[in-house]
Amino acid sequence: MELRHSLPVSAAAMREVYLRYAREHPDLCGVLLPGLLPHDACGAAARRSGRVTVLFVAESPPWAAGRREVAGPRDCQSPDYPYFWNGRYDAVRRPGGSPLSRGLAENLFSLLGLDGGSRRENLELFAEKNLFLVDTIKCVFRKNRKPAIPNDLVKTSARGVLGPEIAGLAPEYVVALGNTALTGLAEIEPYASALANVGTITGISRDLRESLFWESRLLCLPYPGGRNRRYLDTIESGFEVVRDLVG
Repeated sequence: MELRHSLPVSAAAMREVYLRYAREHPDLCGVLLPGLLPHDACGAAARRSGRVTVLFVAESPPWAAGRREVAGPRDCQSPDYPYFWNGRYDAVRRPGGSPLSRGLAENLFSLLGLDGGSRRENLELFAEKNLFLVDTIKCVFRKNRKPAIPNDLVKTSARGVLGPEIAGLAPEYVVALGNTALTGLAEIEPYASALANVGTITGISRDLRESLFWESRLLCLPYPGGRNRRYLDTIESGFEVVRDLVG
């Protein structure tokens, strides 16, 4: 499989967006790490296929590897750093676990029906199906120190990074995973107009969800994690649509 080894927005350009934001928000010193981009440290670009059929948009990279805060690129490649693109990480498999009880990557792979024996193998299967994943916020934000990511950071990242990234990747379909992704996409066209009157991702009606999919090629789903288990039917039906798209 031919792979491209770059993304539409360079790591240097991304860092500049976050460094500029950090200079304007000194209160986030030690919370926002503008220079630490886990997708770059983990070589996500090398796993992108020549085209992207479905692009997943998540929230932000994890802030911890095991019980310690990540602080540099080497931490992002640690076997205990659960970031989606870290091929060295493998979650402990516990038989009989409830749905959505694992991390984002493992829940995503399960919902997509990928059955590789390791994280690395599942990432390869993910790429073979022309799937890709990006975060709305690309740098590390330590949510243990400040639980909520500021809305203006989400919007800044969307306009300066996510928007150009989506335009360059030119996916056939986009899947928003959670409210942060929804907020980011609401800042950029062609999604801003379609999402003008949308509040939360769990408040989207079935009819509107279908309309967004057919008219804007945008699928809005609750974040596939344990706290959203009550929305499991919606999440599973959405991933059934994705499986049909990629075969």
